[in-house]
Order: sequence, then C-alpha cells, then structure tokens
Amino acid sequence: MASAASPTGSSPLGWPLVERRRSNRTPPGGIDRRATRGTNSPLVHTLTAAPLWPFRLAALAGALFRAAPGFTLGDWHIGVAAIVLAVYTVVTWRHPIPYRDDTRVRMRIVAEQACNVTAILISGAWASPFVLFLVPTGMLAGFAAGGLYSATVSAVAVAAVTMQHVPGIGVRTGLQDSALWAGLLGMVAFTSGLAHRAAHDAARQQQVALDRVSRLAEANSLLFSLQRVAQTLPASLDYDEVLDSTVGRLRTMVRHDALAVYLVEPTTRRAVPARTNGVHHARAFPLDRLPAGLHAAVESPKTVRLDDMLPGAGVTPLARSGLYSALRARGALVGMVVVECNEPGAFGQQQSEVVHGLSEPFGIAIDNARMFLRIRTLAADEERSRIARDLHDHVGSSLALIGFEVDRAISVADDDGDIAPVLRQLRSQVSAVVTEVRDTLYDLRTEVTDSRDLAATTAEFLQRVEQRSGIRTHCDVRVPVRLPMVAERELWQIVREAILNAERHSQAQHLMVAARQDGATVTITVRDDGVGLDATTARPDSYGLVGMRERAHRLDAELSLQSLPTGGTEMKLVFTNEGRAT
Repeated sequence: MASAASPTGSSPLGWPLVERRRSNRTPPGGIDRRATRGTNSPLVHTLTAAPLWPFRLAALAGALFRAAPGFTLGDWHIGVAAIVLAVYTVVTWRHPIPYRDDTRVRMRIVAEQACNVTAILISGAWASPFVLFLVPTGMLAGFAAGGLYSATVSAVAVAAVTMQHVPGIGVRTGLQDSALWAGLLGMVAFTSGLAHRAAHDAARQQQVALDRVSRLAEANSLLFSLQRVAQTLPASLDYDEVLDSTVGRLRTMVRHDALAVYLVEPTTRRAVPARTNGVHHARAFPLDRLPAGLHAAVESPKTVRLDDMLPGAGVTPLARSGLYSALRARGALVGMVVVECNEPGAFGQQQSEVVHGLSEPFGIAIDNARMFLRIRTLAADEERSRIARDLHDHVGSSLALIGFEVDRAISVADDDGDIAPVLRQLRSQVSAVVTEVRDTLYDLRTEVTDSRDLAATTAEFLQRVEQRSGIRTHCDVRVPVRLPMVAERELWQIVREAILNAERHSQAQHLMVAARQDGATVTITVRDDGVGLDATTARPDSYGLVGMRERAHRLDAELSLQSLPTGGTEMKLVFTNEGRAT
C-alpha cells in the first residue's frame, strides 16, 4: 500500500501520534470489578466471625486436665490422640480454616469431626476427655456453612458416640448423657448459625456499598471523559459553523497553499468538497479513485505526510507536498482533511501532529452536525406535514368557494347584471377565510409547555372552539402527574386533531374531552353528539386521521374511532408510559 500510494521519497508518518493504553492495575483506593464481571458464578464470600482458637485451646486444656490424673503407659492410644489433637490445635491456631461455604472447607470440617469422633471412641465415649473438641468443630461448621450444616455434623457425631456408649453403661444413663451433649451441641449450632447469617448480611451490605461506590466511580470517569470531549469539540451543532470552524482553525495553525475538507456521501460513496481554501475548481472523487494522498489517508490510522509528490498525486495540480488525514466517527469514515503546499518538504513533524490532533475531534463534530441537520430536516418535514393536515380541507375548500364566486361575478358582469351583491358576498367570504387562516395559525401556536400541561392546553383550546363555532364544550382532563414532554405533546396533537374534526365535520351541538390517569396508563376520550363518523365528509384516509394514527403509532398507543349507537363519534386513545411520569 505504501509503495502504491506514496511516490519516491514520501512515506506515511511512522510515529504513533495517538496512543491509548489500558491499565491492568487497580488504582489506589479503587475497586477492581473485572474479576467478577462477565462471569455467571456468584461471589464466594469469606465471612468474618469470632475466632475459634480460644475455644480450641480451652478444649485442649480441658482434655489434658481430665486425662492427666488417670493416665498410664498402657493408655498409649490416649496419648497419641492427645498429641495429634494438640498438634492440630496449634496448626489451626496459626492457619485458621476460613469461614467459607465451599466444598473444600466442608470436607475439612468433616475430616476434623471424624478425627474428633475417632479420639472419643478410643478413649471412653462420652467419658472421654476429648469430648469438648466437638464444640469448636460445631462452631466452625456453623460459621462456615450455617446452623443446619453444624447441626447435621454434630448429630452424626452424637449418633456414632451414642452407639458405643449405650451398650457399656446402660440405655437410660447412656441416652441421658447423649441427650445432654446433643442439647449442648444443638445450642452451639443455633448460635453459630445466627452468627453465620449476621455475617452474611453484613457481607451483602458491604458488597452493595462497594457496588454503589464502583458505579459512582464509573459515572465520575464517564463525566470526566464527556467534559474532555466538550472542551475539544466545537461548541456549535450547526453544520455550516462546524465546517467553517474546522477550516478556520487549520488556516491559522498550518501554513498552506491549498486546504480542503472533503465529506463522504454514504449513498453515492463519493468524497465531496465541503469547504476549500486556495483550491480552484474543486471536484468530487469516487472513493475507489481517490488521489494518492487521500487514498493513503483512508487506509492509514495516522496522518499521512507526502514530502515530494509527483504531479497529479494531490488534490491540486501544483501540489508537491501535503498532509492528508481521515475524519472518522463511530468507526466509520466521515471525510478527509487536505493540506497541500506547492513546495516539496514544506511540512514537518509539528504540522503533522497538529493536523492529526485536530482530525479526531473534527470528525466527531462534523458527524454530530450532520446528524443534527438530519434531525432538524425531519422535524421541518413533520412540521410541514402538520401544517398541511391543518389547512388541507377547511381553508382549501373556502378558497375554492371564493374562486367560484369570482367566476360568478365575472359571469354577472358579462351579462350586465348587478355585480354589487356578488361582490359583497365575496367580501364576506374573504373575511371568513382570513378569520379561518388566523384561527388556524393561532391553533398551530397552541402547544403543551413546561408551564402549561395537557389539561390547561385542552381547556383553553375548547374555549376558542366554543366561541367560534357555537358548540358547547366540556373539558374533564385529570392527569395529575406530568408525562414526558415529548409524549405529552404528541397526545395533545392527537386530541387537537380530534377536536378540529368534530368542529368541522360532525355538526355536533356538544363536544366533550375527558382524560384519566391510572398509574402509568392514560386514557383520553373525545366524544361529540354529531352525525357520526360514517356520515361525515372526512375520509378514513384523510390527512387528519392519518396524522392521528401516525402519532399514536410513534407512542405505541391504542387509537380507536367509532360511531356511537346514540349518535355522534368517539375517539379513544390509551397510552402507557413505561418510564413513568417525571
């Protein structure tokens, strides 16, 4: 690519002008959530509870105290058990078993309990000096896995010791001893289970607090990034101002003989000159037949510098050196910046870095301005359609009638008749049309605002309708919680169109608008006592009804129109605000 795009003595810039790095370190005082994000396994908490080493030492001391008076050399098995348990006590003192509910910890608890039961069985069952070792093991099971697991481990141990103890001492006495130890170990399981639950609740609250702090830290980082973008981008979203600002900054910062900003048209795939300075007869280029400098810039992520170009390699015929940079936004090519000079080697590293540093914010700013221009164009188209829906029938038919009256006046004049009555009637019709246009323009300016909600706007509009048409109106709009402004304005336009249809076509005597809000659902009804929908002159495909359906579709609302059995027409609109009102 370099050889194809660059003539001899010319090459793309070789240094990294923009470098982004992602740190693998957690910032001081920060929270590293990368280990848990993206996994489906829950967090394994290591709970914090009371230490067990005092209870283990107490059990060991009690065992030695009970075994020492009657110990002989023939009781070697008791001595071995005491040594094993003493060593295990010291080891767990230095390296405690974590209070964590997983398979490894449970297996260690089972092994410890098996060791305790073995020592007890070889040294006298419930009369063994090592019985007290069941207490810290039961506490460990409760702290790690809960009271139920502790009760299970203790119950197995009690059952094993009881099976050996009862035959040697008798059923009654043996069961009494077993019941005593079972009650003690049950209390241990209950209290350690409570500690386990309390520790879990504390860990959960701590995790919630850490997540909240983490989200705040992420939001702070995002706001900081947005602030940097806002400081870099041009302040205006106006398309022409952004382009003028781009060219103006380049003109003042880089010496040049020719400067141009080309924008890519997505439909035609052509690079079209949007702004030029010093370029005569600028022409558009297909993206597959760009000049060498522009082609190299599109293919390279960096600004391309050509120091000794061949004639015709640049945008202008006399260019011998140039800087070419692609403008990108959202991963797509937006356009290109061209800076050329008629002397070879006119640009150095500093000028190259300036162009490259401006290219990224210019690409984003131009893309934003183009999107804003599209939105503004769509809004203007919608406004034109709205005006057309308001003027299509009533004012149009009145103007047509005026045309007929003019024709009649000409006919009367040709017959040498009295034209004065015709002109007076024509004058009254013109006055009516002027009034109609004035009312229509006033209605177009009627809108829901921050200070005037749907109820106030509807009531005011109905009063004007009643004054000019004589229809008795009634407004019963009860929407206590404001809806989002966009939704409220769309609902008002639908209601307004329904009121105008009733005024112009229904021949009604009464007109009522009602609205109720039930949670997130708003139901609006417009009802008149006129001739009904089927008898009106409005067609189902007329501008007004089409506009109402389009607006309802944008809101995902349900719109229904029907003639009432008692006479008249009812429009019903059901809108559900998923995000709730603000």
